[in-house]
Amino acid sequence: MFGGVLLAFGATKFRIFVLGLCKSGNHGAVLYWKFEMLRRIATSCILLLAAVSVAHGVQREYIAGTILEIRELERDRVQLYVVNTAIMTEEPYYTLAVDVDGTRYEGEFLPRNSHEMLPSFWKAEESISLRLDKHFMYVKREDGSEVKFLILKKSSLHAERIVH
Repeated sequence: MFGGVLLAFGATKFRIFVLGLCKSGNHGAVLYWKFEMLRRIATSCILLLAAVSVAHGVQREYIAGTILEIRELERDRVQLYVVNTAIMTEEPYYTLAVDVDGTRYEGEFLPRNSHEMLPSFWKAEESISLRLDKHFMYVKREDGSEVKFLILKKSSLHAERIVH
């Protein structure tokens, strides 16, 4: 029926199909297939773009939590090796345990430089605003900025009280 090979997938194969339609003398079918495929591709791209933009814009809201404990700790970090000897420096980091609706979240914050510190008013039993993601908790500062903590552990407070 068509003067060529009927292949439906890929740009090169689509051209072969369209050339086959032209050889058969049915130019109306070529225009139909060309515009139909362009319309389908454009519609698919628009729907995909809309779904991705909506999913990207979804952000969880802030919830109230209570600080259970906050600690400043240090660990050794290898800066370089000189003749098989490690040159190490101490690197400060912070840990934070927060109670959110009976669930204890423990997180770790690694400052970018030595001058970046946590707010001094964050103490145990203080109330804070935070938002939770799958692997991170974002604690809101007074100026509106956020501190990003990596969640290390999530546990129920009721189970801890029974064990202790």
